[in-house]
Amino acid sequence: MAIMEVLSNGEAKDSVNELGGLDYLMLLEEANIPRDNLGIFIEKIKQGYTRKMMYEIAENIKNFVMSNRADILNPSEIVGYAEQKITDLNVNSRDTDDVYKMGAETEEVLAERAENPSVVPGLEVGWIEYDRLTNGAQDGDLIIICAPSKTGKSVTLTNWATKLGIYDQLPVLYIDTEMNSREQEDRILSNMTGIPHDEIVSGMYVMDTVNGTANEKVKKLKEAREKLNLGNYYHIYMPQFTIEKVNALVKKFKMQIGIVALFFDYIKIPSNQGTFKDAQEYQKLGFFTSGLKDLAGILKMPVFSACQTNRSDVKTEAPSEADIGGSYRILQLASKLIFLYNKTDERIAKDGFSNGNQSLWIKFQRNGASDCDPINIMFNKCILRQEEC
Repeated sequence: MAIMEVLSNGEAKDSVNELGGLDYLMLLEEANIPRDNLGIFIEKIKQGYTRKMMYEIAENIKNFVMSNRADILNPSEIVGYAEQKITDLNVNSRDTDDVYKMGAETEEVLAERAENPSVVPGLEVGWIEYDRLTNGAQDGDLIIICAPSKTGKSVTLTNWATKLGIYDQLPVLYIDTEMNSREQEDRILSNMTGIPHDEIVSGMYVMDTVNGTANEKVKKLKEAREKLNLGNYYHIYMPQFTIEKVNALVKKFKMQIGIVALFFDYIKIPSNQGTFKDAQEYQKLGFFTSGLKDLAGILKMPVFSACQTNRSDVKTEAPSEADIGGSYRILQLASKLIFLYNKTDERIAKDGFSNGNQSLWIKFQRNGASDCDPINIMFNKCILRQEEC
């Protein structure tokens, strides 16, 4: 009776009732089951439930494929329907909603940290001052770069993803709503080699130019290509995106490849708005941002993204929440909200050119200092590389 009282999950209640409800539980209680075998019996119950659900999913997919609804879909969408069903079952079977009793794992966690002390406990994007001030990207973080159009927020995300996925060889997924994989890879090659982006795209890297000899550039590209092959940087072009499509894809890569971070470029109104088609812009943006935040928490990994400021001509020495374009919910949901601005000519002259042509402001943080002094960034547009000064 106590077990029936504490069951709060509807599916769990239905499952117990299907097996016989209270009478079933009483029979289990009266059975003489050795404690050493209890774990085996529990796993068998879980396995039986999973097999039952898998059978129901297979029936559902069969009926869907044979229905008129599938006639209007392309092969990718049909496969996507089946994948999402399997992915949802897989994720739901991982007990992501388990309640944690504070203190239950404290001793082990502290001991593990003591064995591997680190100034930056999270994933490092390679910018020393930024990593120090933010403690790196940690599980559950939603890290958002807010910048005017054409400032380089996509370049920032690409620089960070390149560091993690290629140089550190950690598996990362980059969902791009703006550029296809070829365009993105050309940018990465330029960043890694220092060869101007236009030379890589045009093929002029095989010619001697002011940017180096043909032999030098071909050698650099060969080395970069080898690093790309050894890396774990996965990119997908998704101009027609929804939070459901993003969820399904990210869960798939988390389970199959073990990605440690997601990059989503960038937060804007989804192409298929569904029930939100009549909502205000800020509501649509807020709903999608909430979906990214939930994804970071459920899959226990950081999510990097970006959003626009509300004006393209912002020139400020003190960015604030009023500069966030579209939705105040972005501020509420972000674990770390960062502003990126081009410096004015006056500011460059005052700071000195060696101190960069951009400012990065760590404005709001959940677990760290906010309103930090701006970090000087040098943005080399020819090779699409940003570096701390």
